[in-house]
Amino acid sequence: MSAGRLVIVGDVLTMDPARPRVAAVAIADGLVAATGDADEVRRAVPAGTPEVRVAGTVVPGFVDSHVHLLWAGRRAARVSLTGATSIAEIQRRLRAHAAAHPGDGWIEADDDLDPWDLAENRLPTAAELEAAAPGRGVLLDRRGHDALAGTTALRLAGITAATPDPPGGRVERDAHGDPTGLLVEHPAVALVRAVLPPPSDADRRAWIEAGQRELLVHGITAATDPAVAGPELAAYADAARAGALRLRVTAMPLGSADTGFAALDRAVADCGLERADPRMLRRGPTKLFLDGGGSLGTALLSAPWPGTEGYHGNQTLSRDVLLAHCRDAARAGRGAGVHAVGDAAIDLVLDVLAEVDAETPIAGLGFHLIHAYLGPGAAAMGAARSLGVRVSAHPALQWDFGAGLVDRLGEERAAAANPLRAWLDAGVEVGGGSDGPGPPIAPLHGMWQARTRRVRGREAPLGPDQAITAAEALALFTTGAAAITGGHGTGRLRPGGPADLAVLDGDPLAVEPDALRDIRVTATIVGGTVVHGGLGAAGRRTVAGF
Repeated sequence: MSAGRLVIVGDVLTMDPARPRVAAVAIADGLVAATGDADEVRRAVPAGTPEVRVAGTVVPGFVDSHVHLLWAGRRAARVSLTGATSIAEIQRRLRAHAAAHPGDGWIEADDDLDPWDLAENRLPTAAELEAAAPGRGVLLDRRGHDALAGTTALRLAGITAATPDPPGGRVERDAHGDPTGLLVEHPAVALVRAVLPPPSDADRRAWIEAGQRELLVHGITAATDPAVAGPELAAYADAARAGALRLRVTAMPLGSADTGFAALDRAVADCGLERADPRMLRRGPTKLFLDGGGSLGTALLSAPWPGTEGYHGNQTLSRDVLLAHCRDAARAGRGAGVHAVGDAAIDLVLDVLAEVDAETPIAGLGFHLIHAYLGPGAAAMGAARSLGVRVSAHPALQWDFGAGLVDRLGEERAAAANPLRAWLDAGVEVGGGSDGPGPPIAPLHGMWQARTRRVRGREAPLGPDQAITAAEALALFTTGAAAITGGHGTGRLRPGGPADLAVLDGDPLAVEPDALRDIRVTATIVGGTVVHGGLGAAGRRTVAGF
């Protein structure tokens, strides 16, 4: 069904405070024409407009404030290690992939391998990866931060015992000083990525198509893809100009110590992103990485990590570089989303933003904290509220590695992680995201976790005092996520806004919390066009004249 005129009759949750629940919505030329009771909506459209009655509940199309869409599509073309429970199983899958793809090409994976998921309670070594695929470059990505490299990959990258750790990264070494294969943080992983054959334009186009297909299945109609480099920006721009984007994308250019704001401006200009249809593709805030991850034991904490000799985590940008990026973004009327997991990183970001705000008011520019889940204090929450800094939070991460946080930090500190209740009670606007493709991308899964606080591998909830309500969970992945980077006008169903909807087979505000993740998306509509599923033939009619 393509964009035109349509009346949908059913149970409709609009997220519009003026009319939160209505009986019908009218669509015209890709926009919401009217909401209200059925007869009221019928009067707003010409006679003969098609009408369909749907079962279940209609909600605004879900918005994911932080999902690596392009990586999600890329993962489909790589070896899958999902569900592997031992190093032997990882080796078996690598051997099978090598046999199915003979030659000397690289073998890559995008899976969130964690030691506590494996029988050996450790990650595979470079030698073990080499044994599974002799002579092949093997690189297994872990959440976009760390990676595991095989012996051949290390050799091709020139990484030896004599290789110094790059600024902001670390090459893990054994007792003899030899690299183990674990590369910690982007600068270290980049040593291997520098010798990888670059993907082609056709590869990137295929990844975008596969990635958006996965998101649409879950009712996602708008997504923010963070950490997008120049060639990926160009791929998005090409897809938008070709009419190949079927959901709305906000692309966040990736800044670093070596890539300042002016360089990002040039990259955006060169790829033609801002000449694309802004209804489908827009430039978002700059993405910056300030620290590591909680599950990786590298988040920047005010207190040392347990079991270490004074190690507080990784700081991947200096304060001066962070300040320069944020100051330049604010002066240009743009924001920045800063990856800050640990309390020390969160405090540093807010301190920098307070300095920027004193020069150039930052409210409404899109500045936000990404993750912000390990130990943010009341002072930090108050500062975020005062500055108008939002939080992009990811409940699926808590599900994915909450049990691992208990192992690293203990029950009390792990239970306080991802404090959604506290952020909301402090008056900070929070938007939901998945941080997929590692954690589950489905917003309904994220809503379920935010309500139940359940984590993989445990029976009891982790930190149930930080659970949120049904209405707050729905807002997390609609209005809240839409507000994180602004633009597109998504997250609500109201006249004049985009006709982006998801049809569900259950009411997310009425079901028991544990039933949330069992709700299915039966149709996804972007700009009035059905892009996943269908509205069914039952109950179809046309609007009579009034």
